Amino acid sequence: MVILRFEQVCKFYQRRGGSKVALEDVSFELERGQIMGIFGPSGAGKTTLLQVAAGFEAPDSGIVTYKDERLDEMSTAQHRRYRRREVGCVWAGQPWVPGLTVCEHVELPLLIDHCDNRVAGRRARKFLLACEADECADLAPEELSDGERQRVAIARALITEPHLLLVDGAVSGLSIIEQEQIMELLAALAHQAKVAVLVADTNAGQLLRVDPIIYMRDGKLIGAEPPDERGKLYKLPTPESRPSAADA
Repeated sequence: MVILRFEQVCKFYQRRGGSKVALEDVSFELERGQIMGIFGPSGAGKTTLLQVAAGFEAPDSGIVTYKDERLDEMSTAQHRRYRRREVGCVWAGQPWVPGLTVCEHVELPLLIDHCDNRVAGRRARKFLLACEADECADLAPEELSDGERQRVAIARALITEPHLLLVDGAVSGLSIIEQEQIMELLAALAHQAKVAVLVADTNAGQLLRVDPIIYMRDGKLIGAEPPDERGKLYKLPTPESRPSAADA
């Protein structure tokens, strides 16, 4: 089942001297139970792509579809429900609410949605346990390691049990071991919990256990095959072969 579909999506930002292309004719599909990675340099458009997928930004042209619903045709109530319950987001540098414990931070999306305090607390601890961060529940955010912060952020994004998880810079700055642990967690969410996971990072080597993986540059997905060729949706660009000294 296709959870997220982009069809020739374009996004521009106005800046002094003209406009900047953030997304240019971006097309792809993300299925239930699939984990997809997008990598590319800073400014390539990765974060904008995730923000459009999350419904926080509207494309200037093209179509974004969640399951069978176009985001631009959703009512205000449907759009609010989509952002609160259907999609979970982990943003790079995501802020923490001062004075809250880890458990209180994780349960906050449920409380905003008028969930009972005790139910929200139980669910928060359940998802912290699932993300192997249960020992952090009663700590303050400043007491956590970088890896623990990422696990807590993922638990918070999952507490509404979304069908789509968007992760920006999941493992940047972490040790190799922590990178592997976080990517194993995201892969398990996709393959076992059947969540559609889209991960963006600057380095392809950090996107372990991701299939497919797509290179993005200047707002474009580079090396994408036509979307109707199932099983051959994406192909990474390969360096052009260079003549050897013997051939020169």
